[in-house]
Amino acid sequence: MHVDIQLPDNKSVVIRKMVADFALRGIVGGVPPEQCNDVKVVGRVLALLDAAQKSPDVQEVAVIDVEDCGAAYRFTTALAAAIPANVLLTGTPRLLERPILPLVDALERAGASLSRTDDGWLIRGRRIEADCVEIDSSLSSQLASALVLAAPLMNLHKVKLASADIPSLQYLRMSIAAMEGYDIAVEGVQPYAGPLGATGDWSAAAFWFAHACLNPQNTYSLHPLTAESIQGDSVITQWFTKLGVEMEYGADTVSLRCGKHSTLPALVLDMSQNLDLVPVMFALACALPADFTFLRTGNLRHKESDRLGQLARQLAPYADVTDVADGVRVVGRSGVDFSQAMFDTAGDHRLAMAFLLLTDPSHLSDTGCLRKSYPSLPAQLSRT
Repeated sequence: MHVDIQLPDNKSVVIRKMVADFALRGIVGGVPPEQCNDVKVVGRVLALLDAAQKSPDVQEVAVIDVEDCGAAYRFTTALAAAIPANVLLTGTPRLLERPILPLVDALERAGASLSRTDDGWLIRGRRIEADCVEIDSSLSSQLASALVLAAPLMNLHKVKLASADIPSLQYLRMSIAAMEGYDIAVEGVQPYAGPLGATGDWSAAAFWFAHACLNPQNTYSLHPLTAESIQGDSVITQWFTKLGVEMEYGADTVSLRCGKHSTLPALVLDMSQNLDLVPVMFALACALPADFTFLRTGNLRHKESDRLGQLARQLAPYADVTDVADGVRVVGRSGVDFSQAMFDTAGDHRLAMAFLLLTDPSHLSDTGCLRKSYPSLPAQLSRT
């Protein structure tokens, strides 16, 4: 069977371009209906920020709900701090637990006014002049990205990192690349010099690479996707080559098939720069079965759910899951039947994608969370 897959746009690239347009040029563009919910949230947020700074009522407080979108949470915090408007920034309870204090501290040192409330953050925006700001971005690259993307509103030209250990560093480089034409540098981070590549999402593509491993009778065409990409998750081409997946590249398409192999190599993977890939790879280890060790996974506990805890708890009946230094080892068991397995997505789109490798949507507590990044996945799966 041949499977032709139209991938969603990479929301990280799209969102950064939208925020850069707002900060650099004051542009608030429309969002096509086919975009995922995170992109729609950012589009709505930018429109509200634009309206707030143009409001004749200087005392009015604009309530901005970013739902469960971490990028909107961090990026709006920096944007709102640097425009002449008052904003109450809120979101889901889980979102408001996610790391933000290092960004708040950095903005306050630059002269911003932010205060915690029961519902989120009250931000009294004001003109900020801060040529250089230091931030601890060791919990999330989005914290430094927020400063980079808001830089024109703050006359900011240099960001210093308090720690050189930055998870998902490529996303920070993506933020710098989005600020084309503006002089902003992050100390110790080399700008991305290659092409941005097609906008198809390599994080979503990882699902289909794993699907190919489990369905060697199929061939796959994934588009729009290019071999050269700013997206760090394109590293999966290296991993899946070791697992027997063969790839051919077209102008904006990657074609896949899984060749036959007698044994699978045990993989030891540093996931610090590719945390979004852990759920699908974890599920794949259970399904093949295979022996995968994931290192430097600690920040997974600060995502839409405690992803590492959820994966270990829910997949332990189907694999040997062992804690290792700064990570986890997953060894799948032969002959496991997933046909009756039931999984709780915990409202987390990455968990939903992982569990859909193992069973059909009716066996998941919720697939609505996929609207966050890959709303068309259940429909695409129904055609395979």
